[in-house]
Amino acid sequence: MYVRSLWAERFRNLRRLELEPHPRFTVLYGDNGQGKTNILEALYLLATLRSFRTSPPGAVDDLIQMGERKATVGAWVERLGVERCLRVEMSREGPGRKQVQIDGKTARSGAFFGGFNAVLFCPDDLRLPKGPPAQRRRFLDRAVWNTRPTYLREVQAYERILRSRNALLRGEGRTGCSSQMLEVYDEQLAAAGAVLVGRRVAYLQDLAGGFHAAFARVSRSGLSAEVRYHASVPLPVEQGETAVQQIAAQLRQRLLDDRRRDLQRGFTHSGPHADDLEFFLGGQPAAAFASQGQLRALVLALKIAEICHLHTVLGDPPVLLLDDVSSELDPRRNAYLFEFLQEISCQGFITTTSPRYILLDAAERRDFQVHAGEATLANHVL
Repeated sequence: MYVRSLWAERFRNLRRLELEPHPRFTVLYGDNGQGKTNILEALYLLATLRSFRTSPPGAVDDLIQMGERKATVGAWVERLGVERCLRVEMSREGPGRKQVQIDGKTARSGAFFGGFNAVLFCPDDLRLPKGPPAQRRRFLDRAVWNTRPTYLREVQAYERILRSRNALLRGEGRTGCSSQMLEVYDEQLAAAGAVLVGRRVAYLQDLAGGFHAAFARVSRSGLSAEVRYHASVPLPVEQGETAVQQIAAQLRQRLLDDRRRDLQRGFTHSGPHADDLEFFLGGQPAAAFASQGQLRALVLALKIAEICHLHTVLGDPPVLLLDDVSSELDPRRNAYLFEFLQEISCQGFITTTSPRYILLDAAERRDFQVHAGEATLANHVL
């Protein structure tokens, strides 16, 4: 899987971008604030129809250049020998504020997903073990969705029910109305939530071996590494449909047990929206006992395992988006990252403030200097 060409118009500060990437690595360098990350964001948008920087991630106004009504990003992408043209147009006005096209024809978002997969690695990821739980849930959902495009619809279905239940909780606290609707929402929320929990747990179990092996190579410490899913309810040992039904039953009971507290505070306390991940190093909680270097090695190993797992699932390596990660890693782990990247047959886009930080051979890369939203092919000798 790789990007043959990329273009953007009026996207962030990219007034008109036309880029022909290298089949292996494209290095985007320049001072901060010039538009390097915006190029990665354009690629991520083409893969997910979402931003990794805006809140909410589906919003478009921040992506359109100030003073403009529309913005467009597009790319020619090849996967398993099939080439497609992907295009996303964003508008500040109208009901369809985000329109997608495949090969010049308007398409539904469901048809868009899965044809272009990208894995993002940014400095915020390196703070996962000690960051807020929402950041870890976001990371996990992003990873699951890359392997299973229908997961986004499952998340959205859960979130719709959760919003409705929370609205009812706030109204019920004031009016004392019947609990019949809460029982209906409890049933729906438990069923939808059990699906998410099942997907997340299965993904982490699939990732476990690769994560452990990657950490052993990254750290060379002899310590075992593990990431566990911390759920709102006890989890069954086995996977599968029966396990999902058991989780749903547990969630229904938890919602019932929490009902008084939920009514008092006006929101739902338990469920996958409140679950978490926890990293362990040598059997101890990493957030409390690991050094800064060990924490970053854990996340680096997790991203490497994610990339390898996605390659196995898809039968084709994903495109990698690395946003200034080298500046956050110590020299030894930075060297290991590039050693790993050269071992796998993927295409990567890498941002940096200096091309000399990128430890890749000249034949494996194409460098562009990014300044004021324009990317210029570099002719330097490293």
